[in-house]
This record gives sequence, C-alpha cells and structure tokens, in this order.
Amino acid sequence: MLSRKELVAIILMLSALLSVLNAAVFANTLPIYVSYEQLLQQVVCVGTAYLCLLYALSTWMYHSNFSRTRQHMRYALLLTLLLMIVANLVGAIAHMKLLSFSQFKASTDISGLFSPFDVASKSVSLALSILTIMLLLLVLMVVFVTIIRKQKKLSLQMHKRAAARKSQKQKQEQKQKS
Repeated sequence: MLSRKELVAIILMLSALLSVLNAAVFANTLPIYVSYEQLLQQVVCVGTAYLCLLYALSTWMYHSNFSRTRQHMRYALLLTLLLMIVANLVGAIAHMKLLSFSQFKASTDISGLFSPFDVASKSVSLALSILTIMLLLLVLMVVFVTIIRKQKKLSLQMHKRAAARKSQKQKQEQKQKS
C-alpha cells in the first residue's frame, strides 16, 4: 500500500508527464514568433513539469528526522502548488484565446492555414492543461489537509511539553521549600 506522501509524488510525476507532453506535442503548432500565447503555454508547462518532478523525486531522495523541517517543506510545496495552479490557469486562458483563432477568422479562412491535427492539438492541449490543473488542485488539497493535521499534532505536543515543564518546575520549587 502506498503512503500519502508516495501517492502525492506519483500524482506530481503524472502531472509532470502530462505537462511535458503538452508542451512538446500539442502546444507546438505555430512558430514561436507568431504566437506568444503558445510560448507562454509551453513555458508554463515546462516549468510545471520541472517543479512537479523536483517535489515528486524529493519524496525518495530527501528525508528529515525533524518534524518542523518536514512541515516547512509542506508549506513550500503548498506555495509552489498555488503558484503553479495560477500560472497554469493564466496559460490555459491565454491558450483559449489562441484556440478561438479570432484574429485569423476575421480576415482569413482558417481551414487552409491549419491542418486537422493542428486544430485538434489545440483542444487536446487545453484539455491537458485543465487535467494538470485538476491534478495540482488534488495534490494541493491533500497537502493542505496534511498541514492542518500535523499543525494540530505539533501544537498538542508543544502544550504537553509546556505542561511537563511547568509540573517539573513546581516539583523543583517544592523540593527547595522543604
């Protein structure tokens, strides 16, 4: 059975694979100088893939015995996931603008400009972007729930330590009085 941490890593690797596939195959139908929206989509996809692989592989490559350090890594992952989700949303919205071909439709019959694969690639690219965003949201929710649970656990441990110190201090004061 996979742990929650390993499951998150596998989902992140799947997101990375989808992002690389999206950037390399489906979001690559126009020359770069023609479409900055497409370039934005490709950069976001490659950046998402890099960060997802970095965090996914850290599951097996990095371990800390200190719970506070692990909690800080969760905070960093949460912030990174939020940034990736926003970047992917911006990239997908810009890509939808390109997908509409509104600039070309006004002056040209676009059926002669793009092959059926190019037109289908735009839709597949948009679908892969949306799927990547949903996977990142799933990981975000899992990490957020883990942060809340661990924060409660750390808080409880701190209260227990404080109570133990207080009782130890009271015992020392009683010994000094006697």
